[in-house]
Amino acid sequence: MKIGNQAVMAAALAVACAGQVFMGPTLSGPPSAVAKMAHGAAFGVSEINLFAAPAFHPAISAIASMPALKMPHLDQGKDLPLQLASLTILPRQRLDWRRGRQFNSQELLDLSLAALRGGKTAVPPVYLSRFPAKLAKLRSPKLRKDIFIKTVLPLVLRANKEVRAERQRMLALLTRRDKQHDLSPNEQAFLVHLAAQYEVPKGDLDELRRRVDVIPASLALAQGAEESGWGTSRFARQGNAVFGQRTFRKGAGLVPLRRAQGQRYEVKAFNSLYTSVRSYVWNLNTHFAYQTLRSKRAALRDGGKPLSGYALTGALERYSERGQKYIKTIRVIMRANRLHDFDDVRLLPADTDASAGRQPS
Repeated sequence: MKIGNQAVMAAALAVACAGQVFMGPTLSGPPSAVAKMAHGAAFGVSEINLFAAPAFHPAISAIASMPALKMPHLDQGKDLPLQLASLTILPRQRLDWRRGRQFNSQELLDLSLAALRGGKTAVPPVYLSRFPAKLAKLRSPKLRKDIFIKTVLPLVLRANKEVRAERQRMLALLTRRDKQHDLSPNEQAFLVHLAAQYEVPKGDLDELRRRVDVIPASLALAQGAEESGWGTSRFARQGNAVFGQRTFRKGAGLVPLRRAQGQRYEVKAFNSLYTSVRSYVWNLNTHFAYQTLRSKRAALRDGGKPLSGYALTGALERYSERGQKYIKTIRVIMRANRLHDFDDVRLLPADTDASAGRQPS
């Protein structure tokens, strides 16, 4: 078979990624098989990269070339190429990700956040594996923030969609069980597997209900913005670390330049932005430090109220050594950037054209 000079040559390397339990910036824990799955190792995520993955976290990837897009407002007033990170191939799991039309990164850049806030459009299902290379050099703070939101929001919606599917099936099975209906072996196995995935003690169905639930987009965006400097930090650029999660496994992340003497933690690195987002969601849903957050979320559910990222932020005192000051900062970011507008947006189905609408909780 002959290949022309301009043809793209791709090679896929399958390498298993080691798992680690991720805590908030001040917490850590032991590795486990369950943690590997929660952190993305069991989701079968493969990538088509425009950039080589960092050497300290190998991925299942293929290297390809693609013309760079151009963006205005770069340094020195010139239009320099803004290279977008790779699109992540959707994983083959419970949800059917494979049907319908394909979206591209330009459609994500062209997304109108004003229309999205007004419920006049939905989010293209485009999942970038890394932040754009020139993001930190954009002269306009508003443009940097907009690109950060357009990059991270689809990943948060995708993670929540997966958790929501788990939750809906779980609640349906528990309702049948409460009515004395027998569950099939496969249905029972699903509940056992789910409890293990979310590290729920055997038989504690109330705790399972509290843990398997979504994280409001406003909360994820605000924390990601603070922890990654709106996607411009060294940890975000070199390690896809959106939420500043720490690890005590040597070589599994990046060493902070100002780490205090005697400290051994690193900021955990990920093979893609999505694995960082998925790890963050799993972390808030499982770690004992965020039990209050899960209880508040369950109370909102029981009261028939929408999940409020602003309200849940009050339960994040242990996420940072800054405590209440950290909570205040996250709430300021939410208000100043109107991030609550994104709590009800939805992903655009891959088999239809753009349409207005909201995503159910």
